[in-house]
Amino acid sequence: MENDPMREIFSTEYFDESIMASVVDAIHSAHAEMGVGGGGDVFDARRIAITIEYIRRHGLSKGLCVEIGSLKYLSSKMIWSCFDAVNLVGTRHDLRHSPMPFPDNFVDNIICTEVIEHISDICYEQATTLSGIFFFLNEAKRVLRKGGRMLITTPNAASLWVLQAALLERSPMMYEWHFREFTVHEMKQIVESIGGLKLVVHNTEFVWHLWNFSHITDFIKQSSFSMSDRGDDQFIVIEKDDSIKAIPHNLNLPRREPLAPSRQRRLSLSSKMLIAKARHRFWPESTIRRMKSY
Repeated sequence: MENDPMREIFSTEYFDESIMASVVDAIHSAHAEMGVGGGGDVFDARRIAITIEYIRRHGLSKGLCVEIGSLKYLSSKMIWSCFDAVNLVGTRHDLRHSPMPFPDNFVDNIICTEVIEHISDICYEQATTLSGIFFFLNEAKRVLRKGGRMLITTPNAASLWVLQAALLERSPMMYEWHFREFTVHEMKQIVESIGGLKLVVHNTEFVWHLWNFSHITDFIKQSSFSMSDRGDDQFIVIEKDDSIKAIPHNLNLPRREPLAPSRQRRLSLSSKMLIAKARHRFWPESTIRRMKSY
C-alpha cells in the first residue's frame, strides 16, 4: 500500500495489524465466512478489528456489558475473546417497543454494532418516523448507569462507497435492504435529541471497501465539497450524562401521533420479572445476583 493514493484516507489510530491478523486467523480456523453480500470470507474482519480497539480504548468492556443481539454470532465471539473475564449478556427482545430487561441505571456498557440500520418503526404508515430507534435509544439511556457508555456502529450514508454506488446507478446504500442508513449529521441529531447522552467520539472508518476512490475524491476536492466523514461505517461512543439537555432535531420527520393507551408499554419491570427473564436467557448467576440485590 506504499504508493496507494488512498492510504492516508484509510488510515486510523484504531487499526492494529496484530488484531486484524488474529481475527483473520480465527475466521479461517472456524472454517467460516464473514462476508457481506458476497464480499469475501474476511470482508468483515477489518470492522471487527477496529471495533475491538474502540471497545478497548473507551473502556467498554468493564462492569456489566450488554451486547445488543445474540452472543452466538462468530463476530461477537471474536470480539469478546480479546477481553478477559467480561461480565457479558446478550439480548433478543424487540428493540422497537419492548423494554430492555434491566432496572434503571443498572448497566455499565452497551455494545450495539450494525443494528441501528435494521430497527424499523413501531407502527409504519406512510413514511418512517424513526419511532423504533428513538424508543431503543431512550431505553439504552434508561438502563445505563451515570457515566455508563454505549458503542454504536452503523453504515455511513454519505461514504465514498455510497457516492460511487449512486454513480454506478446502484442503490446508494451499504446494503440496500437495511431499513434506513444515516449520515453522520443525522446520527448526531438523533443522539442529541434524546437528551442525557454525551457524544464522546463520533468517527467514520473505512472498514469494508479499501478501494481506489481517487476519481471520487478528486471530484469532491475540485468541487470544494468536504472530504470529512467519508468512511463507510460510523463509530459512535456516547456516555450517559444527565446534565446534557436534549437538542431538538430538524430531520423533517412526519408528525408522530401518540400510541393508544392499550399499545403503550411500561418502561419499568418488577424485580421478579427481570430475574425470571434473566434466568430464561441463561444469564450469568453473578448478573442475576446483582439484579436481586438491586
